[in-house]
Amino acid sequence: MNRANIHAAVLWVVLASPVMADAHADGWITHADAGTRAPIVLQFRRELQLDRVPARLPVSVTADNRFILHVNGTRIASGPSTGTVKSWRYATVDLAPYLVRGANEIAATVWNFGDVAPAMQQIVATGFRLIGEPVSTSAPGWQVRIDEGHSAVNGKEHISWQYYVASAPEVVDARRASSQWQSAIPAPAAAARTLIADPLPQQLFVSATPGQVVRSSIAGGENFPGQPLVIPANTAAKLLIRRDAMISAYPALDVQGGKDATIKLQYGEALYDKDGRKGDRNLVGDRQMRGFHDTFIADGQSRELAPLWWRTFRFVEIEVVTKSEPLTLRALRLNETGYPFEQVASFVSSDAELNRIWDIGWRTMRVDSHETFMDSSYWEQLQYTGDTRIEMLVTYAVSGDARLARQAIEAFAESDVDGGLMQGAYPSRLSNVIATFAFAWVGMLADWSVEQPDNAIIVRHLPRMRRVLAWFEPLLNKQGLLGKNPQWNFIDWSGQKWDDRDTFPSWGSQNGSCLMTAMWLGALRQGDALERTHGDASRATEYRAKAGRARQSIREHCWVADKGLFADDGDRKVFSQHMNVFAVLYDVATREEAPAILERIIVRGRGIDAPAGMYSPTYYFAWYLVRAYEHAGLADRYFSLLQTWRELLALNYTTWPESRDQPRSDTHAWSAHPTADLLRVVAGIRPAAPGYARLQVAPVLGHLTTLDATAMTPHGPVKVSYRIAGNELSAVIDRPATLPGTFVWRGKSHPLTRTRTQLELPL
Repeated sequence: MNRANIHAAVLWVVLASPVMADAHADGWITHADAGTRAPIVLQFRRELQLDRVPARLPVSVTADNRFILHVNGTRIASGPSTGTVKSWRYATVDLAPYLVRGANEIAATVWNFGDVAPAMQQIVATGFRLIGEPVSTSAPGWQVRIDEGHSAVNGKEHISWQYYVASAPEVVDARRASSQWQSAIPAPAAAARTLIADPLPQQLFVSATPGQVVRSSIAGGENFPGQPLVIPANTAAKLLIRRDAMISAYPALDVQGGKDATIKLQYGEALYDKDGRKGDRNLVGDRQMRGFHDTFIADGQSRELAPLWWRTFRFVEIEVVTKSEPLTLRALRLNETGYPFEQVASFVSSDAELNRIWDIGWRTMRVDSHETFMDSSYWEQLQYTGDTRIEMLVTYAVSGDARLARQAIEAFAESDVDGGLMQGAYPSRLSNVIATFAFAWVGMLADWSVEQPDNAIIVRHLPRMRRVLAWFEPLLNKQGLLGKNPQWNFIDWSGQKWDDRDTFPSWGSQNGSCLMTAMWLGALRQGDALERTHGDASRATEYRAKAGRARQSIREHCWVADKGLFADDGDRKVFSQHMNVFAVLYDVATREEAPAILERIIVRGRGIDAPAGMYSPTYYFAWYLVRAYEHAGLADRYFSLLQTWRELLALNYTTWPESRDQPRSDTHAWSAHPTADLLRVVAGIRPAAPGYARLQVAPVLGHLTTLDATAMTPHGPVKVSYRIAGNELSAVIDRPATLPGTFVWRGKSHPLTRTRTQLELPL
């Protein structure tokens, strides 16, 4: 089914407020044995006789955990979008385009993987709910059976050597028949949740190329999947398939014959050498897969074997062990999935490497964006606050679709722990409170206020913001610096390991962290601006005063004059690039001090690297580093920072990794911020007033001689074209009529008085 048909079939309705399901007449149904089993896969069906096909037949549909909905054998929707027990989503779907006169079958596959489900999946009880006459589950007529051959296992059984809380590896034994059809029964336990209409569109489900075999243990294997492959009886065979780029997709393997044969599909972002290390991501040689796999057992018939959940991978290894019958691998099909962002933006310059960096960043975003933003779609599939703030900004610039960003703000606001903090990753079944990531959520609000015209979401969440900011204040020590708190104070992986959370940030002998205080100061400044524009002026004054006192304390206890740097701790013994970035970004440093500080925390020619003896950033924190350079009026240094991403190109990454050297994840969208900053900094397209009410175009072209770029705004796309010849810049700027703005070059502003402005300016 193509994407256009899905969008035509699915009608998404957003309600003004959630509704609480009625435990007695809400329409939830299940199987009589479902409450005693998990994992479990159920199949529901209902016949519908029609004398004529209606113009519309809208139904609302949801399930716990998940559903796939079919009409007359055609997949038309899946869901529900990831939510929480307090905000469980349902979709409104129009069945009419798939109905025929006479007999019709409405069917759904529903599964609950229980404790082995991805960590982002919250759970109440196994159930299915479809409301819409004449096929509602609140009325008799629905049948259900258990798919006895389909189950799931804990992913940690396959990946014990890394932190893994994502997709459950699935097991499909085609030899095991489903149980007998029986009447579905009410599921009052499943109704204990708050239902809300899903604000998001259907996820993609579009055909994609499976890749090519790059290693085969059997003759003829190199021709698969272009041609069918017969695996003889009593044979073990392996095929390694490599795609040209990373993908999130639903895999499906078509097989024939081969009764009792075992087939494993193993998925990997990269291959590993004998020491468990990654290298050039294109290398194969004797490198091996290390990852999780789905297991299928053939029943001798022609079958499509597929997991219910999507996978993220660049490499797929098919391992087959046949018994007394040969097995034919007929085809491997992929259906790409992810949030259906429409790419509006583009970046094409005279520097081919910058163009590749832009493209790889956007691919990383697509692979990691689903019903929520994700840190890593292979390893965790969790929406983390720090990651998400950056991901939101990329999608604003490239697509302009703010629905997934709105979802994120709402989700984190819903989580509430320890009297004001929020979960660091949410939605989730696991508790993972990251105190510093609460600052990133305040940053999300601040970003939204500049990038988006809708102020209602900010006003609604100001009380939540106030609780976040207030939570830290009791931690101030006698120096006026924040002391330790009981939660995880993650800054960056460069200075911190999972099992060692107390070395970075540093607290000093007086229990005072300059670094934590600087982050709080930044959030207070953002709170001040949000309150002044959208909330309580007296609170704005209060936040401004608290930020001023925090600045004074940092300057008094953390500035080390002979180094020209700010220390991380009140003892002035520990130094990081991170602390000094925040000192510049939040004006702890003076305008006069800032350029020299930034010079001292970078090793020229080595991208984002910090000097020896100082904590360096990973790709994630480099976003804040770029902001500090912008704030200090040194945006022209941006090109030198990108050296770190240029070096990654030599390793043939197709998506950006999580951390430096030997990353766990090869698909980590917090590293994709150059895709936004090549538009913002280099092409120079950015908001110049809250709500993107005005536009500023201020390019920083460096060594480029040509650049054509488009960035999305709430008013529509802004397009720029730059050509440098001799000593002159030729610039063409196209803007929406409703978006006034200026062009800034060499410190001089030129009003954009027309929707198309052409300028010839000296270099």
